Amino acid sequence: MFGDDIPHDGESSENGLTRREALGTYAAAGIGAAVVPGAATATTATDADGPVFEDGRAQPVFAEDDVLREEFWVETETDTTGTGDLDRIHVEIARPESTVDSDLALPVIMEPSPYFGGLDMSTADLYDVDVSLYEPDKPGRDNRPRSDTSTEQTVDTDDLTAFSGSATDWIGPSTYEEYFVPRGFVFAYASSRGTHKSTGANTCGDEHEVNGIKAVVDWLNGRATAYDSRSGGDPVEAEWTTGKTGMIGASYNGTLPNGVAATGVDGLEAIVPEVAISSWYDYFRANGHVVAPGGWQGEDAYQLAAWVTTREDREVAEPILEQIEADQGRETGNYNEFWDARNYVHDADNVEAAVLVTHGLNDDNVKTKQFAQWYDALREAGVSRKIWLHQGGHSSPLSHRPDDWLDELNLWWTRWLFGVENDVMDGPTATVQREGDSWTTYDEWPVPGTSEAELNFTPGGRTSGGLTLEHTRGRPVTETVVDPAEPDTPADELIAAEESENRLLYTTAQLAEEVHLSGTVELDVRLSFDSESANVTGVLVDVGPDGETEIINRGWMNPQNRKSDSETFAIQPGTPYRLSFDLQPDDHVFASDHRIGIAVLSTDYDFTQRPPEEKELTLDVKQSAARLPIVGGTGALSDALSDD
Repeated sequence: MFGDDIPHDGESSENGLTRREALGTYAAAGIGAAVVPGAATATTATDADGPVFEDGRAQPVFAEDDVLREEFWVETETDTTGTGDLDRIHVEIARPESTVDSDLALPVIMEPSPYFGGLDMSTADLYDVDVSLYEPDKPGRDNRPRSDTSTEQTVDTDDLTAFSGSATDWIGPSTYEEYFVPRGFVFAYASSRGTHKSTGANTCGDEHEVNGIKAVVDWLNGRATAYDSRSGGDPVEAEWTTGKTGMIGASYNGTLPNGVAATGVDGLEAIVPEVAISSWYDYFRANGHVVAPGGWQGEDAYQLAAWVTTREDREVAEPILEQIEADQGRETGNYNEFWDARNYVHDADNVEAAVLVTHGLNDDNVKTKQFAQWYDALREAGVSRKIWLHQGGHSSPLSHRPDDWLDELNLWWTRWLFGVENDVMDGPTATVQREGDSWTTYDEWPVPGTSEAELNFTPGGRTSGGLTLEHTRGRPVTETVVDPAEPDTPADELIAAEESENRLLYTTAQLAEEVHLSGTVELDVRLSFDSESANVTGVLVDVGPDGETEIINRGWMNPQNRKSDSETFAIQPGTPYRLSFDLQPDDHVFASDHRIGIAVLSTDYDFTQRPPEEKELTLDVKQSAARLPIVGGTGALSDALSDD
């Protein structure tokens, strides 16, 4: 389940500002108006005939009370519930009233969402995660979906108010609407199929949900029909828009822009996905493991789709929800056709829109692999792009750097939706918040000059073994991790312990200078198991001068999926296997006098399933290593580890 710590009206951000205060502190900079042909030259909010631009930025020339709010239903090409009627997508439009009875046509910024109707969490319980792990072909094993093992768990839903829509019949105004409509943009809110006032069924990120939102872009460009009623009604044309459309949103609301952009739809000029998914498999799974979104142990695609199905007569959507539960493959954790249909990364070559990616480096809900693999695919496809990374969790830069973020968005939308040539695409591509809250720009991400450095394990992991650039030699050494029956200790506590049989920890010597990691850590470990199933968890750790530990990121591997995410292979107890798997991407600077650490454990209490049986994992220490993406590569790391 997506949470959100973007501040809303009346709530404070990390810097103490509410959303309204954040807007109030913003002031457009610059002198000398640059007006596009046909745009008004007036600069007050009372006499503008059209948008005005100064220093490449749209100016607030439309009065705040000059807003017309309407709702329409865009007809799609699909009937997902089999009722005989094509699904319709509800759209709320907020536009300057100046567009009424005039020739003024403006671009549209759209926020799509399945959350505008709120959440009905009574419709599906979370799955029980205190269960035995899957073992292929085990006699007597029931391999059907585990809906019968679901159990009700207490969930704090206070942070979900962000997605419950307005207390009135209208969705808006949002912070972004209040900022951009006075600057000459139309703002639209589109509800996913089966949610809020839309018809059809929610399908959790596949082509049906994506194409429902795409239909709104088609309508704005004259290729689809909208009506003034949920059923029947009169057709409505969007005569007040140029058709140029942008999309923005956080979490699920940012995931849908990724999906729509991957269709290559004409008219979608730019998107801003904030802490968004690029592949749904990596939201609920990892390397063959069932892995929960942070804070939502036991959630899967089925629960999310059920909770957001808030349409009237929701029972017509039940067959779709049942199919989602059957197809999600929770039993094995394998990548399958269900997840492949929800993988936008494969279609990055189709993206025509410019993409401004932003993510929190400490987001354990929509994890950082989501932005990294998407951004990498966009780069390979030659897509116009930028990236902002901050030190927060599941949140927007609006919570961390509101003035600069709104200014960046103004430049972004003015460039891509109005066609004003400004400097938004000039200069560095990547903006990253550093650990001390300062912000740094880089020409690209990962940071240029990054290359792989390999650190090899040395014995002593029950307390603290070593990590060295030298290849270890000599007789084999093994060390054992005990995964206790009914594990109940979170990873951070295991790693912080001075000694533990429930984890292995390996660290470098103290660093003589800073080491900058940028990208994805890969673990290459040789393990054997005493049973036919096991969790494997790897953790990157920052160890301070006094031994204090901080988890930087982590990753998970199902040893049954050692050859492929898509196929399960049996484990023979006692047989050593080489497992290579990724941790979540990051951008982190290890300070001088700190140490770089790698921990290996089995069950990750907050993320993996938690088997009731005790298990043992045996690590071949001298045949195990970690490959780290270091700015300056092996040379930089060697210098930092030098005694000289």
